[in-house]
Amino acid sequence: MIWNNLLFGAAMLFTTPTTGDSIPMQLTVNQAEHLLYQRNPQLIMARLEVEKAEALFLQEKKWSNPEVSFLYNVYNPLTGIYFDASSDGETDIEIEQSIPLFGQRKERIQKQGAMVDFATLQTEWTEYQIRMDLHRLLAENYFLQEKTRVFDKEINSVEHILQAYRKQAEQGNLSQLEVSRMEALKLRLVGERNQFISQLFERKNDLRLMLCLDDLSFFIIFPYPWTENHSGDRHFQSFLSPSDCFIDSRPDLMALQSLSKAAEHDLRLQQANALPRLSVKAEYDKNGNICHNFFGIGAALSLPIFDRNQGNIRQSKAEWNRVQIEAESAQRQANAQIQLCYENLMRQQALLEEAQGMSLVDWSPETAERQLLNRNISMLEFIDLYDAWRETQLLIIDARNDLMQAIIDLNEASGKEIINIKQ
Repeated sequence: MIWNNLLFGAAMLFTTPTTGDSIPMQLTVNQAEHLLYQRNPQLIMARLEVEKAEALFLQEKKWSNPEVSFLYNVYNPLTGIYFDASSDGETDIEIEQSIPLFGQRKERIQKQGAMVDFATLQTEWTEYQIRMDLHRLLAENYFLQEKTRVFDKEINSVEHILQAYRKQAEQGNLSQLEVSRMEALKLRLVGERNQFISQLFERKNDLRLMLCLDDLSFFIIFPYPWTENHSGDRHFQSFLSPSDCFIDSRPDLMALQSLSKAAEHDLRLQQANALPRLSVKAEYDKNGNICHNFFGIGAALSLPIFDRNQGNIRQSKAEWNRVQIEAESAQRQANAQIQLCYENLMRQQALLEEAQGMSLVDWSPETAERQLLNRNISMLEFIDLYDAWRETQLLIIDARNDLMQAIIDLNEASGKEIINIKQ
């Protein structure tokens, strides 16, 4: 009995708020998202990828540095001096600067600019997917909490019955067998509840790792898109149609378009690299052979005779075609995925409405408790009613969870929160 009470107290810590200094943190969806953007390592690393791409873009806009060469005469035969630093010694200084032509610099910059767009959109998609994973995890935690509440309600009711039965047994009005059967029922309920508590620990631990929290002492506050009719029944309210789920700006699809632009600019760059390259130079030769102080300017132009960059051009063209095919395939997959998510949402909504119409929904453990204590039902009928009510409640909770997961899947497939679960 003491062990059961300890388990009950531990379960209540993770299922219901308490008072005093041990109040669990009320973790809402908005608070969880705020912590996610601040602490999640995946998001931080994704943002660093954007910084890397921006740094490369900044580097590509820089001109190449000029090259300076310096020649110093080792031995002067006129003076017979090694490393002659006097006015009679010879020194040759040359400076050279390469100048890209035919879009060799422009295409390189535009290619990296497209890669910045790609990294930015990929980061947006990563952030959105992780946010959807957070919503799924919050929903799983919330509905596990709801399941433990179902068992808490039944266990509290059984405890009340046990107290009454023990008094009756002490007075000789009830057999000890009835008390034992009720204690066995409570032990079974505690055991089943502990299984859900273990699952709740695991899912809360996943949430703690995602949000980098210090402990597990938090209570999930999760909104749900319900409306109440005049009779008090709650139903999911949906105004969706297939046209609402049209994909127009999903970040990962837009990222593939940016990647296609980058591949196109890379192809143009490789074609430009097949053309001649120009470099200009200037030279100053003190005490040279031509004249006393020679100064000249000139240019160098590469001749694409042997290497015309055919291999790199062919590779870039193949990469461009591959990215275009990948983008078209991703678009088709996204359209098919959002259609499946929409149909699944409609099925889950219909299933939940059917589950909410079950006759045992309006029953409660307190009702069965009163019926048993008033001797209107037998012990077996009481246990059957308890089991049927609990199974009904768990089925409804599972249906709500499945509906919420379908909502999140649809939001992820569309790339935008068509159904806002935070309201």
